[in-house]
Amino acid sequence: MGELYNPFPKLPKNIRQIGERDQIVKLYVEDYVNTYLKRLYPAGGQELRVGLLLGGMEFNDGTPYIFIDGALEMEDVTDAGRRVMFSELAWKRAYRNMEQLFPKRTIQGWFICGRPGDDLSPINYWKQHIQYFGEPNKLMYLSNGTDGEENIYITSEDGFYKLQGYSIYYERNQMMQDYMVLRKDVKRIETDTNDKVIEEFRKRMDEHKVEVTDRHQTVGLLRGMCMAMSVVILAGGIVMFNNYERMRDMESVIASAIPAKAEQILIGKKGLEKESKGESKVVVEEAEGGVYPTTAVNKETMSETMPRGAQGDTMAESKAAETLPPATQSAKETATQPAKETATQPATEAATQPASQETEAAVSGDPRVHVVQEGETLYGICIAEYQTMNKMKEICELNGLDDENKIVAGQKLLLP
Repeated sequence: MGELYNPFPKLPKNIRQIGERDQIVKLYVEDYVNTYLKRLYPAGGQELRVGLLLGGMEFNDGTPYIFIDGALEMEDVTDAGRRVMFSELAWKRAYRNMEQLFPKRTIQGWFICGRPGDDLSPINYWKQHIQYFGEPNKLMYLSNGTDGEENIYITSEDGFYKLQGYSIYYERNQMMQDYMVLRKDVKRIETDTNDKVIEEFRKRMDEHKVEVTDRHQTVGLLRGMCMAMSVVILAGGIVMFNNYERMRDMESVIASAIPAKAEQILIGKKGLEKESKGESKVVVEEAEGGVYPTTAVNKETMSETMPRGAQGDTMAESKAAETLPPATQSAKETATQPAKETATQPATEAATQPASQETEAAVSGDPRVHVVQEGETLYGICIAEYQTMNKMKEICELNGLDDENKIVAGQKLLLP
């Protein structure tokens, strides 16, 4: 069964009035029920088609409002001569079908459909109506086919009378649609009437159904995309957090491996790089002169350590001296010898003395002694002394160390 709609609509929005408005009873018949009753036609030797009108009833200011949204045909209740006979077996079948096809509905009357031209008088069926539908406000619907007229009678406190008119309302009556599909083997006559109001309303209902279906699909798709994006963002956040934690652990390991002296060297290198980029504000002025810095260790190595410009000047002077006359050369030597001796003697003595000691130590190849300080590691000592890790193996062999990580404060290490 399909979705059930509200069984008791208070004020249907889409209605169509048939006949005049009755002042005693307000009857509302759903469009699918009205279509089914008009198309129901006796066939296969039948004289009549008989069934039950299903729906509900409410009272408003003492006026009964009857809503019919179901029509259930009964079997084996008709006889020859257009007579109607309700048997116990027919009622059992009818109640079983009501529970399955039209749940929560009550019997509001019955219908009788005949052939076109048949004279269906309510007097002929008054006895059955009083016997089975004798309660107040029970309906008797008589129809003489698609080309005949229809009449609706109702019992009231004053007796039995014909309704002046009723209203047809349009709702999504899934129960009646399913029942009409189930009874598709029953022969019916198609009407030639072209009711534009009904067609437009059904068209709008179909368009609304398609629109609702598309909307639900779109919402489902957007919900799936949002969930997928949430999972991706959550996974990315977890990965970034793990990478951040690993970077912090790596920084702590590197900081513990590099000693304070190496950090100072690195900071000094960064400062030199900044100065080379033009960030230093110190302005150095250069002046022309004949004095050049010397880093010579002794007179034998002076020619090797002297800058190229100085060497070139010296060679030029020697060549010029060779070309000068002897008298001029001797005079020049006499004039420049005291000045050169007095200018270069202190600088030469000061630069030669420490350099000679370092040269002697380098030539002799004797290792230096380094006392391990608190917090120092062998890695940091190599970086501080040699700016490289290539001396690790040589230091371990020189000091007989099996493990480069096991050194203690106060330990004396021989450095190559």
